[in-house]
Amino acid sequence: MSKLKKLIDRIVEFGTNEKLQSENKTLEIQRLLVGIYAEYLNVETEFDETDYEEPINLDYDGMRSIVTEHFPNFSWYHSVWEGHKINEDVELTTRDSIDDLTDIINDLIEVQWRLENNSEKDGLYQFEFLMKKHSEQHLVNLIKYIKDLNE
Repeated sequence: MSKLKKLIDRIVEFGTNEKLQSENKTLEIQRLLVGIYAEYLNVETEFDETDYEEPINLDYDGMRSIVTEHFPNFSWYHSVWEGHKINEDVELTTRDSIDDLTDIINDLIEVQWRLENNSEKDGLYQFEFLMKKHSEQHLVNLIKYIKDLNE
C-alpha cells in the first residue's frame, strides 16, 4: 500500500505543483505511470459498504494548465480505433496527451482523497474502479505516446 500511495502522491504533484522539480519530467512520469499500472494489475479490492461523503470537485482547467507547463512538448497524437483487429480500412482517432495525463491525475486525486478521508478499503476500491472504467486507456495511450516521442 505504501508503494501505491507514494506513486499516487508523486503523480498528483505533476498536476498540482507549479514548482515541481525533476531532473527529467518526461522520464519520471513515464516510470511513475508504469509503476501505477503495475500496482493496478496486482491490486486486490473489496467494496467498502460505508456511506462516505463524496470527494470535492476539482479544477480541471487549472490542473491542465499546470500539466501543460510541465510538459510543453506534449501534444495531440493519433491512435488506431480497434487496434486489436486487423482491418483493411484502419480508422484513426485523435487523442490529447495533456488530457490523458490530466485525467489520470484527476482520478488519482480522488483516490488520494478517499485514502486520506474515508478508508484504505474505499481508496483501493475506487483506484481499481477508476482505472478500469476510465484511466487505464489514458495511461496505456500515454505510455505509448511517450515511448514514441522519445524515438
